[in-house]
Amino acid sequence: MAIDPKEVYRLREETGAGMMDCKRALEEAGGDYAKAQALIKKKGLEKADMIAQKSGAGAPKEGRLGVYIHTTGKAAAMVELNCQTDFVAKNEDFLELMKELAVAVVAFNPLVVSKDDLPREMVEEERKKYENDIKGKPPQIAEKIIEGKMEKNLYSQKCLLSVPYPKEEKFKGTYGDLIKSKVAILKENIVLRRFVRMEVGG
Repeated sequence: MAIDPKEVYRLREETGAGMMDCKRALEEAGGDYAKAQALIKKKGLEKADMIAQKSGAGAPKEGRLGVYIHTTGKAAAMVELNCQTDFVAKNEDFLELMKELAVAVVAFNPLVVSKDDLPREMVEEERKKYENDIKGKPPQIAEKIIEGKMEKNLYSQKCLLSVPYPKEEKFKGTYGDLIKSKVAILKENIVLRRFVRMEVGG
């Protein structure tokens, strides 16, 4: 089927994927734009995981500190976003991502960067809340139910990488997915190392 070049260009602008990748995704999706976006995202995330693995176990050492101060002047955040080279640290996509993450820290007031950083007691306490919901359920189904509730009620509230990105028309996924999408574009591992949030009187 003939693919409209304008759709290819639009998909490229929105995802950062190559022109041929966008064309192939549209062909594979039978011209369905939303499906093509999902395909690009899936392939992009796969690429991001491969790039992260190739970079080795050591954390990226380059990067930047990003600061965002809310227009009221009463809340602010600083984030440390790491990458592997100073060249990428100066890239517009990297700097934009850094700002997005700092804005998210101010807006959502997360407790930690990722699930792994949560206090064990907090995780165990949350899991206990759902014990009645899984009584009599097979172990695999019980675990899925608990994980779904943990994701909704704890991880997406307290862990920045699990918070859903709010502008779905721009990007659909979590902030962790957003970072992976930039890894796929910039071809370098990118890691949000830490953040600090401050509020007047807080």
